This record gives sequence, structure tokens and C-alpha cells, in this order.
Amino acid sequence: MILIGVILCTSSVFGQVGINSAAPHPSSNLTVAPTDLKGQYKGTLFSPMTTSQINSIANPAKGLIVYDTLLKCLKVNKGTPAASQWVCVNTRS
Repeated sequence: MILIGVILCTSSVFGQVGINSAAPHPSSNLTVAPTDLKGQYKGTLFSPMTTSQINSIANPAKGLIVYDTLLKCLKVNKGTPAASQWVCVNTRS
């Protein structure tokens, strides 16, 4: 019982995750450093999917970001989980 209490208390204390980052920004729930442990620069790869695969995501979260491989753009769901509205973010080539 004590172990469960400790787990619940510590899990609510840490609301931010840092990947290769010592201190995530307080306003961010996820911070990914631009370099790996060897100091080499890295990027972030969003889920690459076809338009059909994106449209088949069940109840996509508002703000969910994916990469559309057919339209070659990042898409964000500006709608709701019940009524998704996928919009390309980067419309310039």
C-alpha cells in the first residue's frame, strides 16, 4: 500500500519529459534536445502516413501532428476527436 502511494505521489510531481535535455522548459510537456548524447544534431520525425491512413485515425486528438507522405506536409487536427479537421501546416514549398 505504501509503494502505491509513493508511485502516485512521484508520478504527479513530474509533468515534463526531457529527451537528451537536462531541464525541460516549464511550459512544455515534452522537450527534445537538438543534439544526441555525442553532440550530433538531430531532428524530430513525426509519424509518416498516407492521407488515407491519417483519415482512418480513430478519435484523433485536437492538435495531433502527423506527416502526410502524399501531400508532403505536416498536418494538424484543428477539429475535435469526434469531428477531425486535418490542415496542412507548411503550405510553402
